[in-house]
Amino acid sequence: MSQPLSAAARTAPTVITASFWLWIASTVVSLIAFAVLVPGLFAGAPDGGGIAAGSVTGAIIGSGLRVFLATYLLRGANWARIVLTVIAGVVLLTGISSLLTGDLLGLLVVVIVIVAAVLMWLPAARPHFRRA
Repeated sequence: MSQPLSAAARTAPTVITASFWLWIASTVVSLIAFAVLVPGLFAGAPDGGGIAAGSVTGAIIGSGLRVFLATYLLRGANWARIVLTVIAGVVLLTGISSLLTGDLLGLLVVVIVIVAAVLMWLPAARPHFRRA
């Protein structure tokens, strides 16, 4: 698991590489969706933007966490696959609000994350985690 990321990408099965890139795409789409939301957060914040600033910080930390975990997924860390599965479950649950409000970017994130989660658990991915 100490191999460089480029070597890990070359040795990873296609389904893991696709899952990695989908996790990265979900992060980018999430940040875009959040950027669309930010002006409304700052405009409606009664405490001078404290809640909005906390939301921005949370979005950045959450994005960084997904990229970090996706990197370890690509390297073959089973624990990263498990944590990303939990994150996918949380995204799915929070996606209910996107469905009810018609948030298309939020729904896109849900679809991307579900596909990424399914790919990393396909039988073709199992050997990648056994050798790590």
